[in-house]
Amino acid sequence: MSDWRNHGWVLVAAALGLLACWQPVALYLCALAVFGLPHVLWEMVWVRRVWADRLPIAFWCVTGLSLLLQACARSLLWMGRIDAATAAACDAATLALALLATLLLLPGVPRGRRAVAGLLGLLLPCGLLAVADTPYVMGLLAVLAMAHNFSPLGLMPPQARIGPMPARQVLGLLFAAPLLLFGTLWGLDLAPSSWAQAGPTELLWVQGAGHGLAQALLPALVWAQCLHYLCVLHLMPRAMGQSWSRLPLRPLALLLSALLLAGFLIDYRAARGLYAVAAGMHAWLEWPLIMLGLWGWAAAPQAASTSKQCR
Repeated sequence: MSDWRNHGWVLVAAALGLLACWQPVALYLCALAVFGLPHVLWEMVWVRRVWADRLPIAFWCVTGLSLLLQACARSLLWMGRIDAATAAACDAATLALALLATLLLLPGVPRGRRAVAGLLGLLLPCGLLAVADTPYVMGLLAVLAMAHNFSPLGLMPPQARIGPMPARQVLGLLFAAPLLLFGTLWGLDLAPSSWAQAGPTELLWVQGAGHGLAQALLPALVWAQCLHYLCVLHLMPRAMGQSWSRLPLRPLALLLSALLLAGFLIDYRAARGLYAVAAGMHAWLEWPLIMLGLWGWAAAPQAASTSKQCR
């Protein structure tokens, strides 16, 4: 039983890969409805536990205001008050503001570079709004949405371990599998089919841009998204050690997840649009944190019991 608890996730990951090849759309729809909101809430708790005391209040205020812009834009899109192009431009502008504000807050950046970053922070959102009707903004968001599935590689503490191996090395091998699947399926030159239309929304841009990748990309992308859920809901909490057992508001989080799941069963399209508000905020919050981690500013959390928990 102990071996299953510690290593059963490998079998789960393999089973998800088989399902992604066999029924990618069904797996995507079910995984999003059941695990979408829980993974957002769990990941926000992870961010709070790891980063809350390591970053200044100014960072959280500026980032929070930029995420509020994104939430408002996606909410207006959900209510039908703005079009998708405007919402996409606001999404891109939000991320640009968050990243530039993070750069301004990094210690050791020369004053001249801070001034340039501040100027870009004023001009870049205006430029993104000006090209809102072009495919470039949609393409940027599609690439970021696909790359977000691999974000646990940048968020996992470097000292965390899974069994005898460093956790980041394990995750690297884990997320290499969808890339290998994509390369294999792309090499098969699959015939076009209609099932890609029901998959992740970023595939719509891939198809609209004229790329013949959607047939090979869908199973790999769905598998990567499911692995993302697996990491956030199982592997990353284990890296927190014993402190994760004191997760605050767990009953409320489960209640909200159950309510959204009911919404998916009643009206999938409307519930998916509402979920996109929360999903966008959590995804856009992660990119500045990954940038900070790569910069080496904020140290990863010390998890004294990580090795014991992950073995």
